[in-house]
Amino acid sequence: MKSRVPAADPLAAFPPALRQLVAAEVAAGNAVVEISSTFPAPPAGACARLAGRVTTRPRASAPGLTFYERNSSQYSGEWTDAKRFYWVIEPPLPPPPEPDMDAIRAAHTPSDDMTLVNRRPFEFGPGAAALDDGAPGSVLRRFQDSMAIDYEKWHDGIGYDLSLLRVADVADREAIESILIGRADRDWRDVEALAALNTPGGNAALRAAFARGNAEIRGAVLRYAPELVSEEEKLKSIVAALRTADFYGGLTAALDEVEEFHPPGVIAELFRGALHRTDGVPVHFAAMLMFLHGKAQEPFDWDQRPFFLRFNTQDRAEREAVFRELCEKVVVDPAPYLTARDA
Repeated sequence: MKSRVPAADPLAAFPPALRQLVAAEVAAGNAVVEISSTFPAPPAGACARLAGRVTTRPRASAPGLTFYERNSSQYSGEWTDAKRFYWVIEPPLPPPPEPDMDAIRAAHTPSDDMTLVNRRPFEFGPGAAALDDGAPGSVLRRFQDSMAIDYEKWHDGIGYDLSLLRVADVADREAIESILIGRADRDWRDVEALAALNTPGGNAALRAAFARGNAEIRGAVLRYAPELVSEEEKLKSIVAALRTADFYGGLTAALDEVEEFHPPGVIAELFRGALHRTDGVPVHFAAMLMFLHGKAQEPFDWDQRPFFLRFNTQDRAEREAVFRELCEKVVVDPAPYLTARDA
């Protein structure tokens, strides 16, 4: 039988609020089944896994505690500190029942008095014909208008007007869904809107977009509909983006994900990229590695910028020298990366 509280308290490094949470759970009959320094904690932190769900406090954030409801194959609810270095997590939820395909099909069958407005994808740009399905001022037309992306919206990262989805009737929601499904693998805004609709057809389109889309689209699905992607798929997508994507094609989104999702495969790819990638990318990989190993206060610590900028060199000897310094700072053996072939 596993001990509820180990004799040598491995929770000593945890912030007080997380230690109090674990103590309350153990007193209430829950158990700590594992304390480790592996995912989801970064190398500089630690993670305590509970045997059961938390029952001694509301499932909400509080001073010193940040709470998220999750549903992954590895864990469900999570409590963590502000820097997301120390974690208390619950076991995974049981698998959901098999979907009722008859009910799903019935929900997508138009009734006799309601027909989808139009099934054509909505296009923009010179010569593109706008749909003429919604009356001026209608929710459908207003949503279509919000899909017109000018320079300001592109530059400022402004998405579609999702507030309209809350007031759209069934017919308008179905018409909007039809428009978005035809664009699911084109732009992050379409992904965001489909995720907000959260329909079986829209979710299926997002799954397909994740499978066939570029790094930017995969990153958008991970951001707006993470429940549709398995941990293994997420790992493969982020590693692929870290290896090949650029900052205007999904790399920024991947690095945002890495702040919270950093299993060993992701950490290894950051080291590999810090040694081998070009065009300024290693600068940001080195910064992230310092943060995840507890040697920086944020994902890009400006106080250490001069050190990070030394990775912006194509001279192999200089890159290897600063890479060794990085490994020394975070107490990692550089040899496996220096001797491996750059695949």
